[in-house]
Order: sequence, then structure tokens, then C-alpha cells
Amino acid sequence: MKADLNIISHIVLDDKIIHSLNPGKETQSELGGPAAYSTMAIPVINLKTRIITAIGKDFPEAFIHYLSAIENLEIETLISENTTRFHHEIYPKYRILRLLAQAENIDEFVQKQKGAKACLISPVYKEITSKTATWAKNNHEIVGLDIQGFLRSVDNQNRIVWEYQKDEIQWLIKQANFIKFSFHEAQPFTAQTRLEDMLKKLPKDNVQIITMGKGGLAYSNEGSMYRLQAPKVKEKDPTGAGDVLMTAILAKYIHTNDVDFSIAYGMALAAEKVQLQRIQTLPSKGYSEIAETILETLTKLN
Repeated sequence: MKADLNIISHIVLDDKIIHSLNPGKETQSELGGPAAYSTMAIPVINLKTRIITAIGKDFPEAFIHYLSAIENLEIETLISENTTRFHHEIYPKYRILRLLAQAENIDEFVQKQKGAKACLISPVYKEITSKTATWAKNNHEIVGLDIQGFLRSVDNQNRIVWEYQKDEIQWLIKQANFIKFSFHEAQPFTAQTRLEDMLKKLPKDNVQIITMGKGGLAYSNEGSMYRLQAPKVKEKDPTGAGDVLMTAILAKYIHTNDVDFSIAYGMALAAEKVQLQRIQTLPSKGYSEIAETILETLTKLN
């Protein structure tokens, strides 16, 4: 299949305890990871998509059936000894994340794949390096980068902690057209506390996005800074919202070349995702109309 969009990331298994539920309830081995969450949007964006990933021999057959049934999706899979697996404890204002197992690095596997119009690079934990970013830039017209996985390390209890290697991150940012930070990632990276100051510290020659959950997001484009408000919805699980956001942004930008509308469209799909607790296809809705409503909240920050 000739793909329009490549997504590079490990598909993972997630064990979760969501403490906002009463009482907090643990779930077993849910499908997870940016590549898997992106599949929620694929039937909606109607774009030929290829996932480049690695899974282990322990990957459940039921999840393979789910993924193989999605239209317009092709998966290039490196078979590893283990599937990457995390344990999540999700609280209303923070989460504790532990790495339980890890699949193989896929840098060399990626080099053997075909390019596409756009590419989303969204590692979960050290499955790729700068080699893959270089390949993505050389083989795609548009590159999106979720910086999260490049900032992660583990402590002596296997908890995920932030580790900032500024020179590497600055180089990675220059390889992409759209870059996403969460507010809590951008704050220490830029050494700033105000949203406007964070955006000013990031490069001006691409689109920088800072997400704030229920607070919406801010972004810079061609030297100007903007903020958009998120739709008010009943949130059940925010996990994967950023993955849906970036997938939808790239998909819409391929068709429209419109940064503002593409970001609002991504927000519309992400708002639908947070209302769902597990990975499933997003319902058919007038997401373009929702995006237009989101655009009505657009404010300039400088």
C-alpha cells in the first residue's frame, strides 16, 4: 500500500489504575502507545496510514485482530522478544508511569521502509534515535514530532522521569514541521513559567504546539503565538489524546495546508478521544464543524 501517513512508535501494553473512578479500578493489558491511539482517528481522517513498530511474542491475538480490521491501515512490524509495557497510576492532576518491559529498537527496521507524504515520530521510550528523525525528514514532505519519548528516562524503581538533553532536542526540533510539547514538558525545557515566554524560547521556523489538557493549547506559527480553548467535555481518560491530536493535525494539513484549521481539527478529535476509556474507532461526527467552533476561541498572545 502506498501510504499518505507514516507513524513511527512502539505499540504497547498498558496496565492502568484510574484513581478518578470511585473506587480506582485497575485494568489489565490494554492496547496503548501513540501508534495504537492513532488508529482511533484513522477511519475518520480517511487517509492511507502505515504504522512502523515492534511488538513481542506476548502481544495478545485479540489486539492483532483489532488492528488488522482497520481500513486504510498497514502495519510494518518487527517481532521482538517482548512488547513494550507500562503500568499507569492516573490521578486527576498527575500520573505515575512505570516501564515494565521493552521491545527492540527499530531504527534499522525503519530505514527499510517506504516514505509517504507525512510522518509522525512519537516514541514511547528509546525505540528510535536521531537516525529515524533524519530518515523521516529525507523521505516525507511534512514531519510531526511528539517530543515526549525523547525526554524519558527511568529511576531505580522503573518510574518514568524526565531527562533533558537539550542539544539533542534542539536538533530534533529542527527536523520537523509540527512539534508537540505538553505544558509540563515545555516548562523545564525552556526554563520559563509563562506560556508566551515558553513559545518565545522555541524555534520560529516551524509550528510549536504546547498542550494543556482541559486548558486547550497554544502554538506559534511564523513568529506569531496563539491560544485555542478545548471543548468542554466529560473526560474519562486523557491517555492518547495527544496522539490523536497529532495524527489528525497532519492528516488535515496534508489536505488543506492550513495550520490554524488543522490544529483545531486535531483538537476536535482529541476532545472526542478523552471521553472514551479504551481504544476504539472514534464515532462519525461533524469534526470540521466542531473545529470551526474551536477556531472561534482563537486569541493572539503577542
